[in-house]
Amino acid sequence: MPKVKRPKKGWFRPDKKKPKRGPRVKPSEKGLPPCPACGQWSMQKDNTKSELFCGSCGAIM
Repeated sequence: MPKVKRPKKGWFRPDKKKPKRGPRVKPSEKGLPPCPACGQWSMQKDNTKSELFCGSCGAIM
């Protein structure tokens, strides 16, 4: 068996889960529609300004 030098960054492991990119967003509050801009169910209600905004793309309604 030939000797193989270990790479500096370590061996590649395909079973590792990849980290999710983008902001972490809670699912939309009950009764709110999906976002018209991106289609994600991440609409949230801003109580201070009384308006709806999307948690993933930032669109304001």
